[in-house]
Amino acid sequence: MAVALARLAGWASRLSGRGGSSLPGLVARRIYPGVLRDLSSRLKWGTALITGTNGKTTTAAIVRRILAASGQSALSNRAGANLILGLTAAFTEAPWRPAKRAFLALLETDEATMPQAGKELKPRVVTVTNFFRDQLDRYGELSTTVAYVRRGIEGMAEEAVLVLNADDPQVAALDTGERQSVFFGLNSLTSTRSSSEDAMDARFCPHCGSNLLYHARHYAHLGHYQCPHCGWARPAPQVLVERWDQGRELVWIRINGEEHELSWRIPGLYNLYNLAAAVSTGLALNIPPGVILGSLREFKPAFGRMESLWVKSVRMWLALVKNPVGFNQVLAMVAENASAGERAIMVLINDRYADGQDVSWLWDVDFEHWVEALGPISWFVGGIRARDMAVRLKYAGVQASRVVVEENIPALLDRALSDLEEGTLYVLPTYTAMLEVRRQLTQRGLAPHFREG
Repeated sequence: MAVALARLAGWASRLSGRGGSSLPGLVARRIYPGVLRDLSSRLKWGTALITGTNGKTTTAAIVRRILAASGQSALSNRAGANLILGLTAAFTEAPWRPAKRAFLALLETDEATMPQAGKELKPRVVTVTNFFRDQLDRYGELSTTVAYVRRGIEGMAEEAVLVLNADDPQVAALDTGERQSVFFGLNSLTSTRSSSEDAMDARFCPHCGSNLLYHARHYAHLGHYQCPHCGWARPAPQVLVERWDQGRELVWIRINGEEHELSWRIPGLYNLYNLAAAVSTGLALNIPPGVILGSLREFKPAFGRMESLWVKSVRMWLALVKNPVGFNQVLAMVAENASAGERAIMVLINDRYADGQDVSWLWDVDFEHWVEALGPISWFVGGIRARDMAVRLKYAGVQASRVVVEENIPALLDRALSDLEEGTLYVLPTYTAMLEVRRQLTQRGLAPHFREG
């Protein structure tokens, strides 16, 4: 009854145009609170969870492609509803007839949801991408976020596998030696630099509290580190991105000591971490390296995560922004993409619960650095907190004549496309603003619904 009524609620919600990505989970859990535990126990290969501050959706999309290439069907929360209601909805809406039943559940999971998800799902694999300050009104300090994930890991079986970012000391420290761990990371890439514009959210040793010594830093606190006091250091990654040629769209990745060349068209240094995390998750799921690499040649980003589409003569890039480090990395990609012709940036800031209601984090983004690096460029600012964003740009030195402020997102989208005419429009929204932009593009026939993409 719980499953049937949940599906009915989801169908009615989608019919009304509201989406309904979490409503089925709410209905199912109200009727039968144990529905998630019972349904997940029917899966032959169990559940894999992907969590962390940034990169969950893109990493999950890459892993889905890997699983499809290996012949394994997986149910997932592709719409990005990653709280416990969204996870439950993914199960209630999946086919449970034997012929169509999935082998595995692959779920991106909010960090604060990990304790409950670990308890109910008993995952066989948990992948942790990174930890940054994010939505302080929900998570509090970074140590609280780490504690949530650690509690979720405690719900894993002893034979389960952890997939951890070796370059993030807070993530690497989740390895206690009690379970098998697969580490991933980046080499000291010549195309990267130590990013002074990123604040270091985790500069202390997780074991003794001393200042970490960095031999290389890719951005924020991600890099190659060692504690001079207790000797703890970055673990050796089994999956290592060795080199990256952005111009030729090639990346060289080492898997268990063997180097492979891979075509990689997705911009942004942070997406190399997503690639490495996905490859490592594939290994943890016992998928052969050849199958993993072969599946990624034509990979396209998940909706709203460096997704590219054309609107007449304008190329639009959609990239979710939700915290200072992620915003800095997206602006770094925009600055490096100088060959895009005429460029403009649209920033859409909402403050609904899913976005984070405290938007003070905008002052931690180093707009002063990026405004200078980007040069004269047009800014279109929208969403509920459009005026807060406009004030931030004013203090960063952007001339008022270069900023268009319009809270109504459809109207701002029309204005930007009219003013730009050709070139590249970078659309940088918070989560609910991204859904609104995507809905507008779908209604105009410019992009498929995110359930289809």
